[in-house]
Order: sequence, then structure tokens, then C-alpha cells
Amino acid sequence: MNRLERLISVFLIFLLLSFTFYGSTREIRFPQEEAGGASWLNRSNSITIWYTDERLSAYISKAAVVFGEREDVTVIPVLKSADNFLETCYDASVKGENFPDLIITGSETLEKAYLSGMASAIDDEEMQIGPLNFSDAAVNAVTYHGMKLGYPLAFDVSVMVYNRTYLEQWASQMAIADLTGNSVDMDGGNSESEDMTESGLTVDDIDSAELEALTSEYITKMVPYTLEDLLTIANSYSVPEGVEGILKWDMSSIMYDYWIVGGVMNVGGECGDDKHAISVNSEDAALCLTKYQNLHDYFSIESNEVTYDGVIQDFIDGKTVFTIGGYDLVNRLKEASEDGTLIYEYGFSEMPNATSDIPSRSLAVTTVTCINSFSAKKDLAEKFALCLTREETDAFSDLTGMACCARTFGWEGGANQIYALEYAESVSLPKMIETENYWMQVESMFARIWEGEDVQTELDLLDESLNSVLNNSI
Repeated sequence: MNRLERLISVFLIFLLLSFTFYGSTREIRFPQEEAGGASWLNRSNSITIWYTDERLSAYISKAAVVFGEREDVTVIPVLKSADNFLETCYDASVKGENFPDLIITGSETLEKAYLSGMASAIDDEEMQIGPLNFSDAAVNAVTYHGMKLGYPLAFDVSVMVYNRTYLEQWASQMAIADLTGNSVDMDGGNSESEDMTESGLTVDDIDSAELEALTSEYITKMVPYTLEDLLTIANSYSVPEGVEGILKWDMSSIMYDYWIVGGVMNVGGECGDDKHAISVNSEDAALCLTKYQNLHDYFSIESNEVTYDGVIQDFIDGKTVFTIGGYDLVNRLKEASEDGTLIYEYGFSEMPNATSDIPSRSLAVTTVTCINSFSAKKDLAEKFALCLTREETDAFSDLTGMACCARTFGWEGGANQIYALEYAESVSLPKMIETENYWMQVESMFARIWEGEDVQTELDLLDESLNSVLNNSI
């Protein structure tokens, strides 16, 4: 092949690749925000979606391709700064300049979004946003004064993670002791030592299947159902060499603390939109917070010395038996196992109840896809919102590393099921504009209680502050 022929071949390959690239990406545009000239929104067959979480980019792009092919439209995803996001959306919408047809925002902003026109009520006659497709928690998260203002997309919630290897070792000792009739060595030693052999039976006399079944049963019992169960484990389990403690978590963040009072505090009702449904100061709340304060003595964690990444790394290193974390743990622990950093087996469980009578309820963050009231293409925007939140969700977690609100999430079992179950009973952030600072107040209250401040005094101050703000707005 001479030089001319080679040049012609390269040119033809270039044309083919250019055509292929254009054909595979024609539904996805990432126009520069500063770009002038004709607006993409002037095209009758285009819609624009604005979002702030970069983790969603690959998923939105995939859904845009599928939707674009089906509906013969161009979907324009635009990643924006989270700072003053709703204000930016509103300013663009009022000016009519390259504004979004859809936005992705947090459920806690829905009152503000609705009042500014950034979220419109959805006429859900077919019950797409209902119990068949989403949990009650997800439906409540998008509901405001009886209106559905968006489609639930993603959530985050905290669960408990445990070192299964450590628990199996302890459970095996207990099972052996039970099946042989010998004493349990709570210090992790050999339960067959001469001074313990009361029945004359040894491990060799035990049926392996029976031992495995009983060990599994003991492991289940070692995953705490209540806070008291956790304290019992802390009091009775002598940790293996190298383990620094039973439980360590980031108690400086309300995201990982609120579960202990979530079942007894009410801010805005189940939908977080009722100014008259406020109850944060009760005997049960005081009881739960007293139990929380007592954890300081059991686990000796100083809030100013821990970080979320630090406590997760300690768990990976085998320094703790239990920890608490969000959905990011699924991929973090999986990756640590694959690269050999995490050499232990582990498992996920729902958060323990505060007491046998008081259930725990974790704090949930829900991400919502809303239709901009200023859009002239609401029907098309709603179709794409439905595509994002229902039709393409099989790939959601793989592409984003986030938990999906769709009812099908977690059906396969494993960690996803635990997160889905925890979310189903969770407490959403309230939507009321007046409660924007509520969670910072609660976080500060938890920090002071952890350091020993009087529980009832702190509850009184929180109750007074919250009611003062809400009463002035009614």
C-alpha cells in the first residue's frame, strides 16, 4: 500500500468513526452555559435537565440516549453548582434563557421549589408514584400538602455494618460449648481445655452440619436488635487481638446519630410539611438521648477525634467489630475486599431499635426529579422523569454508586435489601422553609449531649427554638 492509499484509508476510517460517534451521542448535548446564539430550548424536540450531583452524570446520559431514541428528542443534561441551585433555576426561568424543563433536587427543598415554581404538581392518575412502585418513605418524600411534586430517584440512609469473621469466631465458640456441654470461653480461648471439659465431648464428636447451623443462629443473635443487645455484646465479648473496640462511628454527623430518636421525634409529620405536627420534647425522647449519652462511657469515642472516613478505615483494618455508614459503604467495602485491603467477611444489618418498645428510624436523604412549572414541555418532561426513576433503574446503582428509590431496588437481597428496608422505615428531612436550620440545631444538641450536657435542658432549648420559629410563621 503506497502513501496515498494509506492516507485515503486513514481518512475513510476517520469519517466512519466520526459518523459512529455522532450517531451514538446525538441525544446527549452538554452545551456550554455561556454559549450564545440560538438556544437549545428553542428546539421543539429537546428538553433540558439540570442537576448538581456529578455521580448522576453517566446514568442521566444513558437514560437520555434511550429516551431520545424512543421519543425522537434531544435531552440536554446540565451539571450545575449546588450553591444557590434553586435560585439559579428560578432566575433563568424568569428570564426565559436556557432554563431547565426538569431539575433534580433534595426532597427537603420541595416547599421552596414549589413556591418558586421550580416544582409543579404531578397529575398522577395512573398512580405511578404509589406503593406498587415506591416505598411509603419515597412517596412521602415527594408529597407536599397532598400534592406529588416529583418522582423519587435516589436515597441515602445509615445502616449498621459488622465484621462477620469476628462474630463467626465467637459464635463458633458458643456453639461448640453448647453442643459439647462445656463452658464458654468469653476470652476467645479454646473451650476444650482440660479444666473446661465437663461432658467429655470434644469438637470431633459434633456433627459438622449441626455446628454450622447453630453457629449461624448465634451470629444472627449477635447482630443487635436493640441498643441493649449492643451493650450486652460490648460487656461480654472479649475482642480478638488488634481490635480496638466493639463500635466506632462518626457521631459528629446527625446522619449517623438520628436513628436513636427518629422513632420519637416528629417534625412536620410523615411528609415533613405540617407546621402543627411538631413533637421533639417527650419522655421517650429524653430516654433515647440518655441512652445515647451513655454510649460515650461504653465506647469512649471523642467526637473531635473522629471522621467518617477514619472510622470506615478502622473497620476495614479490622480495628472495630461494628460501624455505621451510608450507602457508599457498599462499594467501599467491596473494593477493599477486591484489592485485599479488607481481609474479613462482613455483613449489613438494619439499625438496632432504641429499646424493645421504641423503634429506631434513620434519617433519610431523598433525591427527587421535578418538573419546572415554567416549562412549555411538561408532558415530555414527565415522561423523561418517569424514564429516570422507573424504566432505566436496573443500571442506576452500578452507574452512580447510589441507592435507587424504585421498589425493585433490593429485591435481589444482600446489602441493597438492608438499605431498602431501613429506608422504608426512615424519617425524611422536613420540607418547611422555617426548618432549614433544624438539622444543624439537632446536630449541635447531640454533640453537647455526647459531651455530658443535661438531656432535658437540651430538649427544652430545641423545643423552644423550633416552636418559636414555626409559630411566628403561622
